[in-house]
Amino acid sequence: MDTPQQEHRPGDLIINRYMPNATEEVREEARENLRRLARVLLRIEERLGREWYEKQIRESDGSRVDFGKGTSPPS
Repeated sequence: MDTPQQEHRPGDLIINRYMPNATEEVREEARENLRRLARVLLRIEERLGREWYEKQIRESDGSRVDFGKGTSPPS
């Protein structure tokens, strides 16, 4: 399978695991599909992060400042 000297490319571990006998052409197609999947997952995570942040702003009352538990406002 892999020799210690062989350089790994992105996605090789997954491709070797699930498609060990794939041709180089099929491996390249699978590698591109993995890249697309990673980009979609990152976009989803970024959107969820923005939505969470916006929700925190909306839920906080803009007229007060929350100093957290056990702290008091500066004098």
